[in-house]
Amino acid sequence: MQHITDVEHFYPSHPLLKQYIQYYYFLRTDSPDFVSQYYVFPNILQSLNIHKHAYCRIEDTAITVSSYPQADPLLIAQGRYEQPHYVELRGMVDKITIVFNPLGLNHFITKPLVEITPNASQVFTDWDQHSNHQGFIRAFFDTDSLEQRIRLLETYLVAIYQPIPYEQILTHALLRLADFDHEPTVRTIMDEVNMNVRTFHRLFVKNMSLSPASYRKIARFRHSLRDQVLHEHFKSLTQTGYESNFYDQAYFIKTYRQFTGHNPKRLLKTISKLADNQLVMNVIDS
Repeated sequence: MQHITDVEHFYPSHPLLKQYIQYYYFLRTDSPDFVSQYYVFPNILQSLNIHKHAYCRIEDTAITVSSYPQADPLLIAQGRYEQPHYVELRGMVDKITIVFNPLGLNHFITKPLVEITPNASQVFTDWDQHSNHQGFIRAFFDTDSLEQRIRLLETYLVAIYQPIPYEQILTHALLRLADFDHEPTVRTIMDEVNMNVRTFHRLFVKNMSLSPASYRKIARFRHSLRDQVLHEHFKSLTQTGYESNFYDQAYFIKTYRQFTGHNPKRLLKTISKLADNQLVMNVIDS
């Protein structure tokens, strides 16, 4: 078994895409015997993976992706989940992962997000309907230059971009749900956007594929994880919990156990950080 260590990451360069994409990362392996197993954790960001030649097996909380030279390119979209998600990669991997900001992927799909990503992982076919899709994929994998691949990808994304209805309302709601300095109630946020409970909840689930309460719970977890893990000087767990509004230490630990399978202290000893500390995972040792 091998660990993922050679990940190359880039940030979007096109001004439009900077609004919707956090970063890209590439993973390429050169051995048919390559195997890597790891867990990823719930996230408010959303990933879309493009594999050169692969097939996959998807279960409720697990996905295995295997390279196969005769297979077609494979696109896999991450959905929403609230427990550790097992990932296994096998063979000669050649893929890019696009990590979208919250609400980002919505601008590059033709159906509501809840229809595109109802599960933790799923094969992504929404782009098949675009006349330039197959040409883009061929050109993308015909070059080994990562910079050229990004230029092709960004040209393609800009071409299929479309604004979404209620974007201003949804953006406001997402910012307020992740405001842990003030933490307004969901009722307050609905009043701020002048929507009733039913309309707001339906709009949110349609575009985010989870409820406002679930989004806030995941956002709070990621806020504390980033605060605790991605800084050089770790804070105490108590301080981290309070700064993410985990006022109840027992709830803080319970949330970490649900989302990662570990309590916060144990998690710090098991995770790997890649892509400029952006990518956090629990790698399974052989």
